[in-house]
Amino acid sequence: MKGRSDAALLFQQLPHANGEAVLMQLHGCYFDRIFKLILSLVKHRESAEELASDVFVQLWQRRDKVPDIRNPEVYLYVTARNKAYTFLKQQQHFTDPLDGIDDFKLELARSPEDLLISSEMLHRINMAINELPPKCKLIFQLVKEQSFKYREVAEILDLSLKTVEAQMGIAMKKLGKAIAFSTI
Repeated sequence: MKGRSDAALLFQQLPHANGEAVLMQLHGCYFDRIFKLILSLVKHRESAEELASDVFVQLWQRRDKVPDIRNPEVYLYVTARNKAYTFLKQQQHFTDPLDGIDDFKLELARSPEDLLISSEMLHRINMAINELPPKCKLIFQLVKEQSFKYREVAEILDLSLKTVEAQMGIAMKKLGKAIAFSTI
């Protein structure tokens, strides 16, 4: 899947005759990312797999309404977040789902620019990211790894735009201090 416009196109096609094939295509493109978000919140692999699958079951059940959705990716992530929160409430372990976010691992595609970053520098970057506070780390991951805009992250996590901006500012400041890019 190339981008957000492709997701919107697939959402438009979902209610039609080839809807099952479209759902499978959406599942293939988004399951892993949705699973990762849910797992970071519920901390139980099997439950996260089931909840991620439930996102697509719900999408199928509401397929007649999805063509009206403005931002399909945000819709999928918000649905995933809500399923995780509902699960946590049912488990009566709902304190702060952002506590203990799993370690973030920055992965780079191999381009000429990426080759300039040494494995040592990449290790230092990942260590600095993993030392971020849980909410800050999750916001950083959604913005940098998943390429969501700040307002989309605010919607996904049910936070204000100012909170997302402030958390990204904190992340960038801490990463800047932890990594002396002048040594490259």
